[in-house]
This record gives sequence, structure tokens and C-alpha cells, in this order.
Amino acid sequence: MSAKPQTNEPIAVKSSSSDLYAARDMQLPDSVVSIRSGAFRNKNSIQTVRFPEKLESIEARAFFGCTEIRQLTLPDSVRELGAGVFAGCVKLKKVSLSSLLKEVPAEAFSGDCHLESADFPSGSSLTRIGDGAFSDCTSLAFIALPDGLKTIGSRGFYCCKSLKTIRFPDSLEFIGQNAFGSCALESLKLPDSLFWVGDSAFCKCASLTEVRLPESVRHIGKWCFHGCRRLKYLEIRHDPEYIGPWIINKAAVIRCHKGSAADRYCQESGFRTEYL
Repeated sequence: MSAKPQTNEPIAVKSSSSDLYAARDMQLPDSVVSIRSGAFRNKNSIQTVRFPEKLESIEARAFFGCTEIRQLTLPDSVRELGAGVFAGCVKLKKVSLSSLLKEVPAEAFSGDCHLESADFPSGSSLTRIGDGAFSDCTSLAFIALPDGLKTIGSRGFYCCKSLKTIRFPDSLEFIGQNAFGSCALESLKLPDSLFWVGDSAFCKCASLTEVRLPESVRHIGKWCFHGCRRLKYLEIRHDPEYIGPWIINKAAVIRCHKGSAADRYCQESGFRTEYL
């Protein structure tokens, strides 16, 4: 193998040069500031990675399919991750993200079926979790989302079948389509900042029994809680601007005020009501 380049000049690691660095215990030189798209894709020899403290970006699918990596700690210098950057890292158990990161991009950890912990630092800059970012992380049981987060994209945590507990920040505004579909959530404490709950957002969360929507919610997407077969009550104490079809199963009851928009919705849709 060729010697690793010795230089103080900023380095961007590309797939064409990745073999210079790929190793079981990989240590990238301090001069590396960027890891380009697909650079270490499917490098199954890598088990641990030491990222340099000045690293700024890791581009799309840079570590896609690195099936032997167990743990990742991103330095606080990292500002940007690309789509699918650590997807398919099926033995990854723990990741610690950087404080400067503003978005967990689309499918960043998709299919990481042994991921048990995703940690956000105090003072996190995160405002968005992208589409499918943690989809099919079937071992993830708990996550505390950071203050300042505003958006959870479509399928953000879809099919996280062990996800029982999630802490939502008071800044959250938007939950996308199927964001928590087929999760194991046992209860929901949604923040008063939330205004949009997308189609099928909590569809087939079979362990939910009761949900109260905050009065800030203006949009309740279709099939939002449909398929939550243990759901007994959905409480809507206000008049949302939109309530989609089949937001619950027929066996559940909507608690609302008599004469409210939710009451009219129930009468038109044939759902049972219990008045507050």
C-alpha cells in the first residue's frame, strides 16, 4: 500500500484515494477537511474511525454499506452530512453527532438495524431531520431530539419497530408523512409548537392507547393514527383547519367539544365522540 500523504494542506478524501486510509482502525490525518461522495462505500474492513478535528463535511454515501463499523463520534467541526452517508452500516450501535450540524440528511442512517443510540450534544444547531433519516433502525428504543429542531421529514423514523419513547423539543413545528409509521411508541407528548401532522404520521403504532393533540395543530393528515389498533382515545380540544379522512380506526373515540370542527368531522365520518 502507498504511504499516506504527509501535508498540512487541506485534503478532500475521494474514492480514488480512499485505499490510502481504509483500515480496520482508521485514522484520518488532521489535514482532512472533507470526505467526498462514496469515498469509503462498502469498505467492510473498517471497524473504527477517528475523524480529524477540522473535518467539515462528509458527503453522500461516503460510508454507505460499511457493515463492520460499530460506533461513530463526529467532531464538532462537522457542519454538513450528505444523503445516505452512513446508511446500511448494519453493525453500527451508537452515533454522536456534532453541535454545528443543522440537518440529519435523507436516509443518513437508514437500515442501520443495530443502532441503539443517537446522541445530540447540548447546544445542537439541528433544525431538520430529513426524509428517511432513521428509517428501519429497528433497534432504536429511545431518542431525545434537541432543542431547536423544527422539522421531521417524511419517514424520518419509519419502521423503527423498537422505538417506544421519544422526547420532542418545544420548538418542533412539522411532522412529515409516515414519520413514525410502524413504531412501538407507547405514549406521545407532543409540543405546543406543533402545527402540522402529516399523512400516516403515526400509522400502525400498535402500542398507542391515548393521544392528545396540542391546540397549536392546524393540519391533521389522513390516516394519521389509522392502524393504531389499541388506540382508545384521540383528544382534539380545538378547531384545526384541516382533518383528513380516516385519522383513526372505527374502534377508537374522538374526544372533542360539542359543535366543534372535530365534532362535525366525526358526525360526517361516522366516528364515535366523547364530549369534553
